Amino acid sequence: MLKVNVGLSRKLTHDYNSRGFSINLEAEIGVDRNDAEAVIDRIQELYDLSEESLQRQIERYESDLAIASHDVPAAPTIPPAKQETTPPAKANPGNGSPRNRISGGEPATNKQIQFLLNLAKRMNLSKPKLEKRIQQILGESIDVYDLTKRDAGIVLDTLTDKQEAKSNGR
Repeated sequence: MLKVNVGLSRKLTHDYNSRGFSINLEAEIGVDRNDAEAVIDRIQELYDLSEESLQRQIERYESDLAIASHDVPAAPTIPPAKQETTPPAKANPGNGSPRNRISGGEPATNKQIQFLLNLAKRMNLSKPKLEKRIQQILGESIDVYDLTKRDAGIVLDTLTDKQEAKSNGR
């Protein structure tokens, strides 16, 4: 067993106030120390997991901040006579997939997709087999690159729980 400690931190500044976020993960990885590629892959997976977790904390904080800003009085609006007649901006369809255009969900982050692909590789799942598992988990056929953040999180949670159970001998 090899013991690994991974740490990340971010600092956000808003209106001359700053807020720090950090995460430290410590894990034992069951790979042969002589297999450098396997060690690097497992450490990268831990960094990806740390990054995703840190990003979720930041998003939660920012959503709390957004809710708190609802108490702030709204800025005055432009009188109707002076409003410009520009067409409304088109909604950003995310990564361009039909699913994201229809559901309106934000596309999964590159880190989520990379972590999912690394996890599938570790579980000996080819891309078609991974997509079949995604279909079983989400109840619909979705290409791994068309997942939303929410869906990717659900799939990752499900697969990491199964992988953890497998490695613990459950």
